[in-house]
Amino acid sequence: MHNKKFLRQHYHNKRNVLSPSELERASQAILTAIISKKLIEGAFVMLYHSVSQELPTKHWFDLLSEHQICVPKVSNDAGHMEAVLWQKNAPLALNKWGIPEPVNEVIIEPTNITTVIVPLLCFDKLGHRVGYGKGYYDRFLGRCSKRVKTIGVSYFDAIRVIEGIENTDRALDAIVTPTKVYSF
Repeated sequence: MHNKKFLRQHYHNKRNVLSPSELERASQAILTAIISKKLIEGAFVMLYHSVSQELPTKHWFDLLSEHQICVPKVSNDAGHMEAVLWQKNAPLALNKWGIPEPVNEVIIEPTNITTVIVPLLCFDKLGHRVGYGKGYYDRFLGRCSKRVKTIGVSYFDAIRVIEGIENTDRALDAIVTPTKVYSF
């Protein structure tokens, strides 16, 4: 059993040694599972733009085009982000963390989003995740409808338990890895 700080560093290091082809294969396997298991519900899907060694999602935007897609946009350093409507070929700008965000400001109310795809570093068998440590997703999910479906995506399988889960940490509904779909 390890705390979030240790797990964040450990899984960040594990992820950093994966090759680009391993990342692409994992991304394709996860997206195939999401589509074949019909995990996405409703019209509005929030999907993140991947950077660096994150699970690549660039090709997901076209393959999920039957849904209205929005992407996260950080609105301040206090852990607040909004969902912004994504439009193909719309201009993007890099935020201070190097994450591409739409320049437009067509905000989608969190209560209108039906499915959120959540990035993570690792997760446990109860659906708790270790993210990047800023709390943006936990705060955002707290503003969504109680019925929003949350799907985490991970290179790695579940660990037994994450030590130090807080009241503000929200367990996910499902997490998809290249080899398995976990439902909670």
